[in-house]
Amino acid sequence: MKQTEFKTKNRGPPKVDNEIKRQYLEKNMLSSFGKGKTEFVAFCDFCNKKLGGSIRVSKNNLAYNVKVKGGHFHHADGNPENDVVENMKLYCYTCHKNVHRWGIIQRWLDKAGKTVNELPDSRNLKPMTFKSY
Repeated sequence: MKQTEFKTKNRGPPKVDNEIKRQYLEKNMLSSFGKGKTEFVAFCDFCNKKLGGSIRVSKNNLAYNVKVKGGHFHHADGNPENDVVENMKLYCYTCHKNVHRWGIIQRWLDKAGKTVNELPDSRNLKPMTFKSY
């Protein structure tokens, strides 16, 4: 009998272990979560936007369902295998998206042999528009 492998689509950021999320939240919120479901308020590590969420802790004292409304956990070193509390950041959706965009720009600068100081000041540029011909 052949074993079939199922491929799943990559939907969103890599999954972080629930216990790591719990440890991160307890460290940054300076509180601990008891058994059952607990609602909490956390803040984006970049812009300090208020993020709500919930955590469920089993009778065996293991976190099994951690949800953050409006935010994502992010691996600071970019390695999704490095699931340690010190490597975790909690960002709102906007900041998480922009952190990844900044990574794209940094890789582009590295490839071109340039630095961020060599970029022109683009704050006053209007957004690009594309016309159909």
